[in-house]
Amino acid sequence: MSDQLIDVFIEKWLDFDLEIREKKGLNEALYKDLIGLLREIKNHLNGKRDIPKSLAEIFLDMWGAMTSSADLYEVDMKKRVYEAADQLTCQAREICSS
Repeated sequence: MSDQLIDVFIEKWLDFDLEIREKKGLNEALYKDLIGLLREIKNHLNGKRDIPKSLAEIFLDMWGAMTSSADLYEVDMKKRVYEAADQLTCQAREICSS
């Protein structure tokens, strides 16, 4: 089950990141989906010693990819992208440390 959740998360993350890079703004509905998926993934991986490599790879790139694209935007949207990057990264840290 966690593999399916991770696959869905990765697919949605790639779509989410592409929209930001294409200057379409931050898709709030997709952002909420990503947070929800990370919470579900955490529940499925809780107590396990390892996380799948595919998920770890996304976690390594997530914050940098979003914040580097944030500079494409005006102040308010730039701030929102940074906030979303911080929240997604916080969820990733919780998965890695649980």
